[in-house]
Amino acid sequence: MEFRALHKWIKLSPQKARWVADVVRGLDVQDAIDALKFMPQKAALHISKAVRAALANARQYDGDPKPDVDKLFLKSVAIDGGPMLKRIRPRAYGRAHPRLRRTSHITVVLSERSEEEQARARGRGGKRRKPEPREGKDAQVGAAAEAGAEAPAKPKRPRFLGFKKKEDRYGAPVKSGGEGKGKPAAEHRKAERGTKGRRKKK
Repeated sequence: MEFRALHKWIKLSPQKARWVADVVRGLDVQDAIDALKFMPQKAALHISKAVRAALANARQYDGDPKPDVDKLFLKSVAIDGGPMLKRIRPRAYGRAHPRLRRTSHITVVLSERSEEEQARARGRGGKRRKPEPREGKDAQVGAAAEAGAEAPAKPKRPRFLGFKKKEDRYGAPVKSGGEGKGKPAAEHRKAERGTKGRRKKK
């Protein structure tokens, strides 16, 4: 059984509202309300109102069978575009650029989950299968762990850092001109600074 609520004429862009709707779609009702409570987006408030309205419709349903409110989840959260309000924005030289103030219609549909779907949604996945028997080294490690003894330590491999020294890669470091003549590098640069770009005398 499905219960729906429609929230119309919201002054909000449908694109911005769909970002929030994608987060809560498929969640349980209480989980969706809790998630929307702490979301900072403007659309979260309006979607939360629609969810609460659909939940109230389910609680006030007098038909038979009566729905179990704890099993309800958000089957569908649809955001449709409403009519656009035409406005203008003043620009330079007395011009006016058109603006479209968009509106949205939110439709929330709640449905009741079966027990299998409820277990799948919570991550239980029904009955658990027994673990298959281990073989080889894994069996020895598992038996030692079950007996309370420490598992045999694996020998450590030598760590490979993946780089070499600069001397090994490029050979011995090349000395600059000043260092080669026995002068400090700073003094050599000062001497060479004034001769840069000049022609060599023959």
